Amino acid sequence: MSTPLHDADFYSWTHEPATLLRERRLDELDAEHLIEELMDMGASQERELESRLAVLIAHLLQWRYQPERQGKSWRATIKEQRYRIARLLSRNPGLKSQLPDAFEASWFSAVQKAVKETPLEEDAFPEVCPFALDEVLATAFWPDA
Repeated sequence: MSTPLHDADFYSWTHEPATLLRERRLDELDAEHLIEELMDMGASQERELESRLAVLIAHLLQWRYQPERQGKSWRATIKEQRYRIARLLSRNPGLKSQLPDAFEASWFSAVQKAVKETPLEEDAFPEVCPFALDEVLATAFWPDA
């Protein structure tokens, strides 16, 4: 039995449903895989949002808990993540409703990133995020020590 094109060559498979849709040959569509891929595309945007929030929060934690090491690199990363999150949300307005959940879900990863990138232990950081979502996203917010 041969491997379905969807599994063997995803890139080529993406062209097949696009062609079928363009030609209105809907009865020939692999609807199950198409639905699955569309759902995965949406989920990947949510994962990107969570990932960017985790990086941003990790650097805000570093900024607060290691004020002596504040520098251009951290500032640039914080600014870039805020910019990338704003852009992601402007391109995908429906993601805004996912922000509170993504913010909460990103906390664990943010702490792990901060632990990995600092000499601090996990228990040096609070159990819950000390920043509000609107602070994290605000370009003027820089946490004090």
